[in-house]
Amino acid sequence: MKQMLRLGIILAAYAVASCLLLAVVNNFTAPVIKARQEEKVNGGLKIVYSDADSFETVTDYEVDPSSTISIDRLVLAKKNGEVVGAVAQVTGPTYDKATILMGIDKNRTITGIQFIEHSDTKGFGLNASDPSYKISTGQTFYEQFAGKNANDGFVAGTNFEAVTGATITSRGVGKILEYGSYVAGEYLAKNYGGAGGNGAPKVEKAASVFTFENAINDIFDEASYGKITTEEVSDGIGETLNEKLTVQRKVIIKNAEGAVIAAATEIEGPSFGGKGKVVTAVSMDRKILGTRITSLNDTPNLGQEAIKEAFYSQFTGKSADQNLNKGDYDTLSGASTTADCIADIIKVGAYVSGNMVEANGGEKAPENASSYILNKRM
Repeated sequence: MKQMLRLGIILAAYAVASCLLLAVVNNFTAPVIKARQEEKVNGGLKIVYSDADSFETVTDYEVDPSSTISIDRLVLAKKNGEVVGAVAQVTGPTYDKATILMGIDKNRTITGIQFIEHSDTKGFGLNASDPSYKISTGQTFYEQFAGKNANDGFVAGTNFEAVTGATITSRGVGKILEYGSYVAGEYLAKNYGGAGGNGAPKVEKAASVFTFENAINDIFDEASYGKITTEEVSDGIGETLNEKLTVQRKVIIKNAEGAVIAAATEIEGPSFGGKGKVVTAVSMDRKILGTRITSLNDTPNLGQEAIKEAFYSQFTGKSADQNLNKGDYDTLSGASTTADCIADIIKVGAYVSGNMVEANGGEKAPENASSYILNKRM
C-alpha cells in the first residue's frame, strides 16, 4: 500500500512538472510564432496590394456570426493618403483549412492573394499554395485570381481553374474569396464610395445530417425555385439494387404551377463503419441538382467527414448517367472507402431519379444507362 502511494505521488509530481514545463515552453514559443505570422502578414500586404503605399487596420466591419469563414483582419490600402482598396485576412474550410490574404480595390477587383496558412493534403490540395505548381496558363493556382472581379463569383471550373484532383480545396478557396471580397467590398462601398456587390454569398452549412424533408427543402430552396410541392412515389420502395443498395423513398418535385421540375430518391447503402442514406435530386435534363446525407454511421473524424457540405456538394452538376467512379470526385483523406460508398449510393439514387424524370416527360436516358459500374468497396 505504501509503495502504491509512493508511486502515485511520484507520478503526480511528474505530471505537475510536465505541465509547468509545457507552460514555460508555450510562454516562450507562442509570442515567437505570433510574431512570425504577423511578419508574414505584414509582408504579404504589399504583395497582394502592390499599388498601396500604406495600410490601416479597421475593426468596424460587419460579418455573419454563423459563417464557417472568419475575417481575421481587415486593412485599408492607401495611396498618397487616399483609400484605394482593402486587404482581408480570411480563414475558412478547404479540404482542411486555409488562411488567405486577399486584396480588393474599390471596383471589387482582386489585386492579388497569398496563402498565410494551409493544411490540406500534400500533392493534392496543398498544390493550391505551392509556388511550383502551375495551372494551364503557366501561373500558380493563386496568381490566376488577380484581375478577377468579385461580382463575377469564384466558382471552381467555371471562372477559375481548379487544382487537379483537389475539387474540394478549390471550391473552398472560392468560398473564402467570395466571403472575404464581400465583407471588404461592402466596407469600401459603405465608407469610401466603392462599387456595389451582388449580396451576401451563401455560407457553408455546419456539418450535420438532414431529415428527408429538410434535404428536399435545402436542395430546392425557395429563393432559387420558388414554392414547390412533392408527390410521393410508392412504386419500388424497399427494392434492393446492386445487391446492397435499397430504395427508401421517392418523390416527384413540382413547381408552383404544378409542372414537374425534378425527381429525388433516398437510397440506403453500406459505408465503412455501417450504413448511410443519401437523397439525390435530378433535373429534367438529367443533371444532379443536389445531394444531402440523411444518415451516416461511420468513423468519427474520417468517414463521418462525408456529412460536410464540402464533400457532398461536389456531386452537384454532374450527369445522372455518369458512373461516379474514382477520378470523378474528390475522396476523403483516410476514408476513401466511405467516399466510394457514398458515391455509389448517389449513383444509384441518380439512376432511380433519372428513371422518374424520364417517366414524367424529362430527357430520356442514354442507351445502356442501366449498365453503370459501381465502386463496390463494401
